[in-house]
Amino acid sequence: LDAAGVENRKQARSKYGAKRPKKK
Repeated sequence: LDAAGVENRKQARSKYGAKRPKKK
């Protein structure tokens, strides 16, 4: 899920970009 979140962070940054660092 971690790797998937990194790529989905652009589409679903509500969880992978809103408050989470770009690194994680």
